[in-house]
Amino acid sequence: MKAYNVDNFAVLIGMDWADKKHDICEHPTGTNKYHYTVIKHTPEALHEWAMDIKQRYPEQKIAIVCELKKGPLIYALAKYDHLTLFTVNPCAVAKYRQAFTPSGAKEIN
Repeated sequence: MKAYNVDNFAVLIGMDWADKKHDICEHPTGTNKYHYTVIKHTPEALHEWAMDIKQRYPEQKIAIVCELKKGPLIYALAKYDHLTLFTVNPCAVAKYRQAFTPSGAKEIN
């Protein structure tokens, strides 16, 4: 398995998938900024977003973390060379959330 360092990427992206939409959080490395967006769960919307992110970070590596190992979203994203996918087991995410938010809430305010 290849080792990665977050500093190797221009932006770190968390993507939460659903059957109708995808919630996306972009965090450019070396900043305290976050950009949130929502896109539809369609091949066209996903392609448009993937090409937009490539244009905003030309010739740079982009990391995407998804809470699944397979499925339409992973297969759709895997075809883009400028994206590096990291999949996380949903059970691990649930246990992490439970450890840091006793209520189990997805959002921490």
